Amino acid sequence: MSHSFVLNLIPAIEDVAPKNPRGAGRKRVSTVNPIAHIAGELTCAKPAWLADIVFGSCLTSARQSQNVCNVSMNEVLGALHLREFTVQAVMATGVAKRKAERIIKAARHAAHGIHSYLLRRPELLRYYEDAYKVESSLAYSHVALVPCKPFREVPEHIAALRLAGDYLAYGEALRAFRKGC
Repeated sequence: MSHSFVLNLIPAIEDVAPKNPRGAGRKRVSTVNPIAHIAGELTCAKPAWLADIVFGSCLTSARQSQNVCNVSMNEVLGALHLREFTVQAVMATGVAKRKAERIIKAARHAAHGIHSYLLRRPELLRYYEDAYKVESSLAYSHVALVPCKPFREVPEHIAALRLAGDYLAYGEALRAFRKGC
């Protein structure tokens, strides 16, 4: 038999447990990627030294669990394309928070290693930056798009052809109507 007054004597867990102050926990960090502009060129060319640096970064910064690396090289290579290293950007792809933190940590480490490697070899850095400039000058740009005029509403007699199931006549009539616009 339980007595209700006994429950009132036991303090609730919320009252006993200390509250975390606002802002407690790991702070959000956003780091600028020094090689973001040439990451596409690097991952497309896949030089041997790139794989060595990324693999070393995966093992060094993300560590291993039961003799298996905690992050894959492909995840780190994908993160190297980000302009800013943020955990939220990786979490947006459906990765868990802790794993996203490991990926970003390894990507920061790899970006620093790649940047240092390229600074010691200026001709290689110049090659990748020139390739980036050529690709960016030839790339499709949304800024240069010319807005097109919107289509006019399709007349009722043409829409009735589609609803009636006469798709051949509907297509011909619609093409003739659009050509006249």
